[in-house]
Amino acid sequence: MEPIDISKLPPEYVNASNAGRIVGLVGVFHFIALSFVLLRTYVRIFMVRSFGIDDGLCIIACGFALFAWVCLVLQVPHGLGRHTEVVSLEDRIELERIGFWKAVFSAGVGLGTLRISMAISLLRLNRELKWYRWSLYALIGFIIAYTIQAITWVFVYCKPYSGWWEFQWANPFDPRCADFNIFLSLGYFNISCNIFTDVVLGALPVPIIWNLKLKLRVRLYVIGILNLGYVALLMGVLKAIFLYTTGGTLDNIFEYWVHVWENLQFNFGLIAACASFLKPIVGRVLKIDSTGGYAYGPGANNRYYHRQRDGRNSQGALQTIGSKYANRRRGELSQLDDEYELHPKDAARDGEHHVVTKVHATGRSKTVISPDHSSVDVVDANHSDGNSEEIILQGRGQVPHGIMMTRDVTVQYTHK
Repeated sequence: MEPIDISKLPPEYVNASNAGRIVGLVGVFHFIALSFVLLRTYVRIFMVRSFGIDDGLCIIACGFALFAWVCLVLQVPHGLGRHTEVVSLEDRIELERIGFWKAVFSAGVGLGTLRISMAISLLRLNRELKWYRWSLYALIGFIIAYTIQAITWVFVYCKPYSGWWEFQWANPFDPRCADFNIFLSLGYFNISCNIFTDVVLGALPVPIIWNLKLKLRVRLYVIGILNLGYVALLMGVLKAIFLYTTGGTLDNIFEYWVHVWENLQFNFGLIAACASFLKPIVGRVLKIDSTGGYAYGPGANNRYYHRQRDGRNSQGALQTIGSKYANRRRGELSQLDDEYELHPKDAARDGEHHVVTKVHATGRSKTVISPDHSSVDVVDANHSDGNSEEIILQGRGQVPHGIMMTRDVTVQYTHK
Protein backbone atom coordinates (compact mmCIF):
# COMPACT_ATOMS: atom_id res chain seq x y z
CA MET A 1 0.00 0.00 0.00
CA GLU A 2 1.47 3.31 -1.10
CA PRO A 3 1.66 6.08 1.56
CA ILE A 4 -0.81 8.93 1.21
CA ASP A 5 -0.15 12.59 1.97
CA ILE A 6 -2.65 13.23 4.76
CA SER A 7 -2.26 17.00 4.38
CA LYS A 8 -4.10 16.80 1.07
CA LEU A 9 -7.16 15.18 2.68
CA PRO A 10 -10.06 17.22 4.12
CA PRO A 11 -9.78 17.70 7.95
CA GLU A 12 -13.23 16.17 8.53
CA TYR A 13 -12.11 13.07 6.65
CA VAL A 14 -8.87 12.81 8.63
CA ASN A 15 -10.60 13.28 11.99
CA ALA A 16 -13.63 11.11 11.28
CA SER A 17 -13.94 8.16 13.63
CA ASN A 18 -16.59 5.52 14.34
CA ALA A 19 -14.63 3.97 17.22
CA GLY A 20 -17.04 5.27 19.87
CA ARG A 21 -20.06 3.89 18.04
CA ILE A 22 -18.44 0.51 17.40
CA VAL A 23 -17.12 -0.03 20.93
CA GLY A 24 -20.18 1.53 22.58
CA LEU A 25 -22.78 -0.45 20.62
CA VAL A 26 -21.06 -3.79 21.15
CA GLY A 27 -20.32 -2.89 24.79
CA VAL A 28 -23.94 -2.09 25.64
CA PHE A 29 -25.25 -5.39 24.32
CA HIS A 30 -22.36 -7.32 25.82
CA PHE A 31 -23.05 -6.03 29.33
CA ILE A 32 -26.75 -6.76 28.87
CA ALA A 33 -25.77 -10.30 27.91
CA LEU A 34 -23.37 -10.45 30.87
CA SER A 35 -26.23 -9.46 33.18
CA PHE A 36 -28.35 -12.29 31.81
CA VAL A 37 -25.52 -14.77 32.36
CA LEU A 38 -25.02 -13.59 35.95
CA LEU A 39 -28.77 -13.83 36.66
CA ARG A 40 -28.89 -17.31 35.17
CA THR A 41 -25.94 -18.36 37.32
CA TYR A 42 -27.66 -16.96 40.42
CA VAL A 43 -30.90 -18.81 39.65
CA ARG A 44 -29.15 -22.09 38.93
CA ILE A 45 -26.93 -22.01 42.02
CA PHE A 46 -29.07 -20.35 44.70
CA MET A 47 -32.71 -20.79 43.63
CA VAL A 48 -32.96 -24.01 41.62
CA ARG A 49 -29.71 -25.43 43.02
CA SER A 50 -29.01 -27.41 39.87
CA PHE A 51 -25.88 -25.97 38.25
CA GLY A 52 -24.96 -28.07 35.22
CA ILE A 53 -22.39 -28.47 32.46
CA ASP A 54 -24.40 -26.23 30.15
CA ASP A 55 -24.32 -23.45 32.74
CA GLY A 56 -20.55 -23.72 32.98
CA LEU A 57 -20.17 -23.66 29.19
CA CYS A 58 -22.40 -20.59 29.02
CA ILE A 59 -20.13 -18.78 31.49
CA ILE A 60 -17.07 -19.76 29.42
CA ALA A 61 -18.78 -18.47 26.26
CA CYS A 62 -19.54 -15.20 28.02
CA GLY A 63 -15.85 -14.94 28.85
CA PHE A 64 -15.03 -15.19 25.13
CA ALA A 65 -17.61 -12.48 24.38
CA LEU A 66 -15.94 -10.23 26.95
CA PHE A 67 -12.58 -11.00 25.33
CA ALA A 68 -14.00 -9.89 21.95
CA TRP A 69 -15.18 -6.55 23.36
CA VAL A 70 -11.82 -5.96 25.07
CA CYS A 71 -10.13 -6.60 21.72
CA LEU A 72 -12.23 -3.86 20.14
CA VAL A 73 -11.14 -1.48 22.89
CA LEU A 74 -7.49 -2.43 22.28
CA GLN A 75 -7.91 -1.77 18.55
CA VAL A 76 -9.03 1.83 19.03
CA PRO A 77 -5.50 3.31 19.49
CA HIS A 78 -4.45 1.48 16.32
CA GLY A 79 -7.03 3.02 14.02
CA LEU A 80 -10.32 1.20 14.62
CA GLY A 81 -13.16 3.27 13.20
CA ARG A 82 -10.90 5.54 11.16
CA HIS A 83 -10.23 5.72 7.44
CA THR A 84 -7.41 3.50 6.24
CA GLU A 85 -5.52 6.39 4.64
CA VAL A 86 -4.92 8.09 8.00
CA VAL A 87 -3.76 4.93 9.81
CA SER A 88 -0.03 4.14 9.80
CA LEU A 89 1.20 0.79 8.51
CA GLU A 90 2.41 -0.25 11.97
CA ASP A 91 -0.96 0.55 13.53
CA ARG A 92 -2.87 -1.28 10.80
CA ILE A 93 -0.75 -4.42 11.26
CA GLU A 94 -1.36 -4.37 15.02
CA LEU A 95 -5.08 -3.77 14.49
CA GLU A 96 -5.31 -6.75 12.14
CA ARG A 97 -3.30 -8.95 14.52
CA ILE A 98 -5.71 -8.24 17.38
CA GLY A 99 -8.65 -8.81 15.04
CA PHE A 100 -7.26 -12.18 13.98
CA TRP A 101 -7.13 -13.55 17.52
CA LYS A 102 -10.50 -12.01 18.32
CA ALA A 103 -12.03 -13.89 15.40
CA VAL A 104 -10.41 -17.19 16.42
CA PHE A 105 -11.55 -17.13 20.05
CA SER A 106 -14.83 -15.26 19.65
CA ALA A 107 -16.34 -16.26 16.29
CA GLY A 108 -14.69 -19.69 16.47
CA VAL A 109 -14.37 -21.15 19.95
CA GLY A 110 -16.84 -18.84 21.69
CA LEU A 111 -19.84 -19.28 19.40
CA GLY A 112 -19.24 -23.03 19.22
CA THR A 113 -19.16 -23.27 23.03
CA LEU A 114 -22.37 -21.26 23.32
CA ARG A 115 -24.29 -23.44 20.89
CA ILE A 116 -23.12 -26.64 22.56
CA SER A 117 -24.33 -25.20 25.87
CA MET A 118 -27.75 -24.46 24.35
CA ALA A 119 -28.03 -27.98 22.90
CA ILE A 120 -27.18 -29.58 26.26
CA SER A 121 -29.80 -27.40 27.94
CA LEU A 122 -32.45 -28.56 25.47
CA LEU A 123 -31.62 -32.20 26.24
CA ARG A 124 -33.35 -31.73 29.59
CA LEU A 125 -36.72 -31.11 27.98
CA ASN A 126 -37.19 -34.74 27.05
CA ARG A 127 -34.57 -37.47 27.28
CA GLU A 128 -37.06 -40.27 26.55
CA LEU A 129 -37.81 -39.38 22.90
CA LYS A 130 -35.05 -41.03 20.91
CA TRP A 131 -35.47 -38.85 17.82
CA TYR A 132 -35.23 -35.70 19.93
CA ARG A 133 -32.24 -36.90 21.97
CA TRP A 134 -30.29 -38.18 18.99
CA SER A 135 -31.10 -35.09 16.95
CA LEU A 136 -29.44 -32.97 19.62
CA TYR A 137 -26.48 -35.35 19.86
CA ALA A 138 -26.05 -35.10 16.08
CA LEU A 139 -26.34 -31.32 16.25
CA ILE A 140 -23.64 -31.15 18.94
CA GLY A 141 -21.37 -33.26 16.74
CA PHE A 142 -22.10 -31.00 13.77
CA ILE A 143 -21.26 -27.89 15.84
CA ILE A 144 -17.96 -29.39 16.98
CA ALA A 145 -17.06 -30.42 13.41
CA TYR A 146 -17.68 -27.07 11.71
CA THR A 147 -16.11 -25.16 14.61
CA ILE A 148 -12.89 -27.15 14.22
CA GLN A 149 -13.05 -26.62 10.46
CA ALA A 150 -13.55 -22.86 10.84
CA ILE A 151 -10.57 -22.50 13.17
CA THR A 152 -8.33 -24.80 11.11
CA TRP A 153 -8.75 -23.06 7.76
CA VAL A 154 -7.90 -19.70 9.34
CA PHE A 155 -4.45 -21.04 10.20
CA VAL A 156 -3.81 -22.66 6.79
CA TYR A 157 -5.27 -19.98 4.52
CA CYS A 158 -2.06 -17.91 4.51
CA LYS A 159 1.50 -19.22 4.74
CA PRO A 160 2.55 -18.29 7.34
CA TYR A 161 -0.72 -17.58 9.11
CA SER A 162 0.74 -14.26 10.31
CA GLY A 163 0.05 -13.17 6.75
CA TRP A 164 -3.45 -12.32 7.95
CA TRP A 165 -2.10 -9.21 9.62
CA GLU A 166 1.14 -8.73 7.69
CA PHE A 167 -0.07 -8.56 4.09
CA GLN A 168 -3.43 -10.24 3.35
CA TRP A 169 -5.50 -7.19 4.35
CA ALA A 170 -3.47 -4.99 1.96
CA ASN A 171 -3.77 -7.41 -0.96
CA PRO A 172 -6.49 -10.08 -0.67
CA PHE A 173 -5.05 -11.75 -3.78
CA ASP A 174 -1.52 -12.08 -2.39
CA PRO A 175 -0.08 -15.38 -3.76
CA ARG A 176 1.09 -16.37 -0.28
CA CYS A 177 -2.58 -16.86 0.62
CA ALA A 178 -5.18 -19.08 -0.98
CA ASP A 179 -7.62 -17.76 -3.57
CA PHE A 180 -9.70 -14.92 -2.10
CA ASN A 181 -12.84 -16.51 -3.50
CA ILE A 182 -12.13 -19.51 -1.26
CA PHE A 183 -11.99 -17.09 1.66
CA LEU A 184 -15.42 -15.71 0.79
CA SER A 185 -16.89 -19.17 0.13
CA LEU A 186 -15.67 -20.57 3.44
CA GLY A 187 -16.93 -17.47 5.21
CA TYR A 188 -20.40 -17.96 3.74
CA PHE A 189 -20.28 -21.66 4.56
CA ASN A 190 -19.52 -21.03 8.22
CA ILE A 191 -22.20 -18.35 8.46
CA SER A 192 -24.67 -20.80 6.87
CA CYS A 193 -23.73 -23.45 9.45
CA ASN A 194 -24.35 -20.93 12.25
CA ILE A 195 -27.72 -19.97 10.78
CA PHE A 196 -28.75 -23.61 10.34
CA THR A 197 -27.77 -24.38 13.93
CA ASP A 198 -29.76 -21.41 15.26
CA VAL A 199 -32.84 -22.52 13.30
CA VAL A 200 -32.64 -26.08 14.62
CA LEU A 201 -32.04 -24.98 18.22
CA GLY A 202 -35.09 -22.73 17.99
CA ALA A 203 -37.43 -25.13 16.19
CA LEU A 204 -36.55 -28.53 17.70
CA PRO A 205 -38.02 -27.98 21.20
CA VAL A 206 -41.27 -26.34 19.99
CA PRO A 207 -43.36 -29.57 19.62
CA ILE A 208 -42.01 -30.85 22.95
CA ILE A 209 -43.00 -27.70 24.83
CA TRP A 210 -46.33 -27.34 23.07
CA ASN A 211 -47.44 -30.82 24.14
CA LEU A 212 -46.60 -30.23 27.81
CA LYS A 213 -49.48 -29.74 30.21
CA LEU A 214 -48.71 -26.09 30.81
CA LYS A 215 -50.69 -22.92 30.79
CA LEU A 216 -50.84 -21.41 27.33
CA ARG A 217 -49.13 -18.26 28.59
CA VAL A 218 -46.21 -20.32 29.91
CA ARG A 219 -45.86 -22.33 26.70
CA LEU A 220 -45.84 -19.20 24.58
CA TYR A 221 -43.34 -17.59 26.95
CA VAL A 222 -40.88 -20.49 26.77
CA ILE A 223 -41.23 -20.93 23.00
CA GLY A 224 -40.76 -17.20 22.49
CA ILE A 225 -37.70 -17.08 24.75
CA LEU A 226 -36.05 -20.07 23.12
CA ASN A 227 -36.63 -18.50 19.72
CA LEU A 228 -34.80 -15.32 20.67
CA GLY A 229 -32.00 -17.12 18.88
CA TYR A 230 -33.63 -16.00 15.63
CA VAL A 231 -32.53 -12.45 16.48
CA ALA A 232 -28.96 -13.78 16.58
CA LEU A 233 -29.71 -15.51 13.28
CA LEU A 234 -30.65 -12.12 11.78
CA MET A 235 -27.29 -10.75 12.94
CA GLY A 236 -25.59 -13.63 11.13
CA VAL A 237 -27.44 -12.79 7.91
CA LEU A 238 -26.37 -9.14 8.18
CA LYS A 239 -22.80 -10.28 8.80
CA ALA A 240 -22.92 -12.30 5.56
CA ILE A 241 -24.29 -9.30 3.64
CA PHE A 242 -21.54 -6.98 4.84
CA LEU A 243 -18.89 -9.64 4.25
CA TYR A 244 -20.04 -9.69 0.62
CA THR A 245 -20.19 -5.90 0.24
CA THR A 246 -17.09 -4.88 2.22
CA GLY A 247 -14.86 -7.99 2.17
CA GLY A 248 -11.49 -7.16 0.65
CA THR A 249 -11.93 -3.37 0.76
CA LEU A 250 -9.14 -1.38 2.44
CA ASP A 251 -11.49 0.99 4.24
CA ASN A 252 -13.48 -1.73 5.99
CA ILE A 253 -12.08 -0.70 9.39
CA PHE A 254 -13.99 2.60 9.23
CA GLU A 255 -17.39 0.95 9.71
CA TYR A 256 -16.14 -2.52 10.76
CA TRP A 257 -19.63 -3.88 10.16
CA VAL A 258 -18.64 -7.53 9.77
CA HIS A 259 -17.10 -7.60 13.23
CA VAL A 260 -19.91 -5.50 14.74
CA TRP A 261 -22.61 -7.91 13.54
CA GLU A 262 -20.45 -10.85 14.58
CA ASN A 263 -20.21 -9.54 18.15
CA LEU A 264 -23.91 -8.64 18.32
CA GLN A 265 -24.77 -12.13 17.09
CA PHE A 266 -22.69 -13.60 19.91
CA ASN A 267 -24.28 -11.41 22.60
CA PHE A 268 -27.86 -11.96 21.43
CA GLY A 269 -27.10 -15.68 21.46
CA LEU A 270 -26.04 -15.38 25.11
CA ILE A 271 -29.25 -13.53 25.95
CA ALA A 272 -31.35 -16.20 24.21
CA ALA A 273 -29.46 -18.98 26.01
CA CYS A 274 -30.08 -17.45 29.45
CA ALA A 275 -33.54 -15.87 29.23
CA SER A 276 -35.47 -19.16 29.57
CA PHE A 277 -33.84 -19.80 32.96
CA LEU A 278 -35.00 -16.53 34.55
CA LYS A 279 -38.64 -17.45 35.18
CA PRO A 280 -38.14 -17.68 38.98
CA ILE A 281 -37.20 -13.99 38.88
CA VAL A 282 -39.60 -12.59 36.26
CA GLY A 283 -42.44 -15.13 36.46
CA ARG A 284 -44.68 -13.12 38.77
CA VAL A 285 -44.02 -9.86 36.97
CA LEU A 286 -44.96 -11.36 33.60
CA LYS A 287 -47.90 -13.27 35.18
CA ILE A 288 -46.49 -16.61 34.10
CA ASP A 289 -45.95 -17.94 37.61
CA SER A 290 -47.96 -21.07 37.06
CA THR A 291 -47.33 -22.57 40.48
CA GLY A 292 -49.77 -22.59 43.32
CA GLY A 293 -47.43 -23.29 46.17
CA TYR A 294 -46.60 -26.82 45.11
CA ALA A 295 -43.72 -28.77 43.67
CA TYR A 296 -42.83 -32.39 43.10
CA GLY A 297 -39.77 -34.54 43.44
CA PRO A 298 -36.39 -34.15 45.08
CA GLY A 299 -35.38 -31.29 42.86
CA ALA A 300 -38.20 -29.02 43.93
CA ASN A 301 -36.21 -26.99 46.39
CA ASN A 302 -36.75 -23.55 44.95
CA ARG A 303 -38.67 -20.62 46.36
CA TYR A 304 -42.05 -22.07 45.47
CA TYR A 305 -41.79 -25.04 47.76
CA HIS A 306 -39.04 -26.55 49.89
CA ARG A 307 -39.23 -30.10 51.14
CA GLN A 308 -36.99 -30.66 54.14
CA ARG A 309 -35.35 -33.93 55.12
CA ASP A 310 -37.93 -34.57 57.82
CA GLY A 311 -40.70 -34.58 55.22
CA ARG A 312 -42.09 -31.13 55.85
CA ASN A 313 -42.02 -28.28 53.43
CA SER A 314 -40.95 -24.74 54.29
CA GLN A 315 -44.56 -23.91 55.19
CA GLY A 316 -44.89 -26.82 57.55
CA ALA A 317 -47.00 -28.79 55.09
CA LEU A 318 -47.35 -32.52 55.63
CA GLN A 319 -46.80 -34.84 52.66
CA THR A 320 -48.15 -38.30 52.00
CA ILE A 321 -46.81 -40.10 48.96
CA GLY A 322 -48.23 -43.03 47.04
CA SER A 323 -46.51 -45.54 44.81
CA LYS A 324 -42.77 -45.52 44.09
CA TYR A 325 -43.53 -45.38 40.38
CA ALA A 326 -45.58 -42.26 40.87
CA ASN A 327 -42.76 -40.70 42.83
CA ARG A 328 -40.30 -41.45 40.05
CA ARG A 329 -42.61 -39.85 37.48
CA ARG A 330 -43.03 -36.81 39.71
CA GLY A 331 -39.26 -36.61 40.00
CA GLU A 332 -38.90 -36.61 36.21
CA LEU A 333 -41.57 -33.92 35.91
CA SER A 334 -39.88 -31.95 38.67
CA GLN A 335 -36.55 -32.10 36.88
CA LEU A 336 -38.17 -30.48 33.85
CA ASP A 337 -39.86 -27.90 36.08
CA ASP A 338 -36.64 -27.00 37.85
CA GLU A 339 -34.49 -26.78 34.74
CA TYR A 340 -36.86 -24.53 32.80
CA GLU A 341 -39.19 -23.46 35.62
CA LEU A 342 -42.09 -25.07 33.75
CA HIS A 343 -44.66 -25.93 36.39
CA PRO A 344 -47.61 -27.88 34.96
CA LYS A 345 -51.10 -26.66 35.63
CA ASP A 346 -52.01 -30.27 36.38
CA ALA A 347 -49.61 -32.63 38.14
CA ALA A 348 -51.16 -35.84 36.84
CA ARG A 349 -50.02 -37.28 33.55
CA ASP A 350 -52.39 -39.04 31.19
CA GLY A 351 -52.99 -42.59 32.37
CA GLU A 352 -51.13 -42.07 35.66
CA HIS A 353 -52.52 -41.21 39.08
CA HIS A 354 -50.88 -41.05 42.44
CA VAL A 355 -51.74 -40.07 45.98
CA VAL A 356 -50.23 -36.91 47.39
CA THR A 357 -51.66 -35.32 50.51
CA LYS A 358 -50.38 -32.09 52.00
CA VAL A 359 -51.65 -30.93 55.37
CA HIS A 360 -50.44 -27.93 57.36
CA ALA A 361 -49.56 -29.72 60.58
CA THR A 362 -46.67 -30.79 62.75
CA GLY A 363 -46.06 -33.77 64.97
CA ARG A 364 -45.00 -37.40 64.64
CA SER A 365 -44.86 -39.71 61.65
CA LYS A 366 -46.95 -42.77 60.88
CA THR A 367 -48.02 -44.92 57.93
CA VAL A 368 -51.69 -45.52 57.16
CA ILE A 369 -53.85 -46.98 54.41
CA SER A 370 -56.16 -44.62 52.56
CA PRO A 371 -59.80 -45.70 52.06
CA ASP A 372 -59.20 -46.54 48.39
CA HIS A 373 -56.49 -49.07 49.40
CA SER A 374 -53.66 -46.82 48.25
CA SER A 375 -50.69 -46.96 50.58
CA VAL A 376 -49.59 -43.59 51.93
CA ASP A 377 -46.81 -42.47 54.26
CA VAL A 378 -48.00 -39.81 56.67
CA VAL A 379 -45.25 -37.51 57.90
CA ASP A 380 -45.55 -35.41 61.07
CA ALA A 381 -49.31 -35.50 61.53
CA ASN A 382 -50.98 -34.18 64.65
CA HIS A 383 -54.65 -34.32 65.51
CA SER A 384 -56.37 -31.08 64.72
CA ASP A 385 -59.32 -29.89 66.73
CA GLY A 386 -61.74 -31.74 64.51
CA ASN A 387 -59.49 -34.76 63.93
CA SER A 388 -59.78 -33.97 60.21
CA GLU A 389 -56.49 -35.71 59.42
CA GLU A 390 -57.87 -38.99 60.73
CA ILE A 391 -61.14 -38.54 58.89
CA ILE A 392 -59.29 -38.16 55.59
CA LEU A 393 -56.36 -40.51 56.04
CA GLN A 394 -57.53 -43.26 58.38
CA GLY A 395 -58.70 -46.47 56.71
CA ARG A 396 -59.23 -50.12 57.33
CA GLY A 397 -57.98 -53.32 55.84
CA GLN A 398 -54.74 -54.26 54.14
CA VAL A 399 -53.30 -53.53 50.74
CA PRO A 400 -54.57 -56.25 48.38
CA HIS A 401 -52.27 -58.27 46.13
CA GLY A 402 -52.20 -57.54 42.41
CA ILE A 403 -52.47 -54.33 40.43
CA MET A 404 -53.17 -51.28 42.55
CA MET A 405 -54.63 -48.06 41.14
CA THR A 406 -53.51 -44.84 42.79
CA ARG A 407 -54.87 -41.33 42.51
CA ASP A 408 -53.33 -37.90 42.74
CA VAL A 409 -54.94 -35.92 45.56
CA THR A 410 -53.81 -32.72 47.23
CA VAL A 411 -55.41 -31.61 50.49
CA GLN A 412 -54.36 -28.53 52.40
CA TYR A 413 -55.57 -27.31 55.78
CA THR A 414 -55.04 -23.81 57.01
CA HIS A 415 -55.46 -23.06 60.70
CA LYS A 416 -56.86 -19.59 61.23
